[in-house]
Amino acid sequence: MLAKYRGSGLLLFVYLAALVYLLVREKDRTVRALYVYLPLTVLILFMLPPVYALYSRIETDTYYRLLWLIPMGMSILYAGLKLAGRHTRIAIAVLCAAFVLCGTYTYKNINISKAANRLHLPYQTVDVCDFLLRDSGGKQIKAAMPAELVQTVRQYTSKINMPFGREMTVPRWDYWNEVYDVMEKPDTVDVQKLAAAARHTKCSYIVLSSVKKRNGDLTDYGMEYLGLVDGFDIYRFTQTEQ
Repeated sequence: MLAKYRGSGLLLFVYLAALVYLLVREKDRTVRALYVYLPLTVLILFMLPPVYALYSRIETDTYYRLLWLIPMGMSILYAGLKLAGRHTRIAIAVLCAAFVLCGTYTYKNINISKAANRLHLPYQTVDVCDFLLRDSGGKQIKAAMPAELVQTVRQYTSKINMPFGREMTVPRWDYWNEVYDVMEKPDTVDVQKLAAAARHTKCSYIVLSSVKKRNGDLTDYGMEYLGLVDGFDIYRFTQTEQ
């Protein structure tokens, strides 16, 4: 089971080597408890079927998070520094090799793209958020955002709350949200249901991709059209509908 969660590269093997080294060389009891005994206990519990059976009664998708209790990075660095105290050149060579073998070349990731601005956020997110904040006078607001924006909105500002977030964009989590259900799932948005769901979740604004098909106009359901920003239509509930 442990091999399933070992990650990329040789990180698990480097960590096990560091664990064995500290088990043999480290004499400080406090350090041994933190970097040797605690990780070993977590690893043993993680691989015990009864522990998994007990955990799976609650949830199965997050079982791997038990491994987050293991201070892998700190253990490897501490073991490397301890080795450096005895064999400096060997330690430097080992640590450099560990960095290369345990990692991946970041810029080969398909999600890496050239930054559009100094904030390293899509310009659409910046422009839409700035528009909403100007309209609200900088006050805390709640807006139903398209799924393609939700992950970056909170990186830009904490003044815009949303009825759903990143959790809805991961299919295997299978979460349900009334706004997401009518706003993102169907090919054609039922504007009456969207307005009702947004009102029920106390949203003041709705942001929709301008190319998203709709079966009507949100302005027929108590909303005011504010304008088009970077390909997104922005609506606001009128004061009488708040």
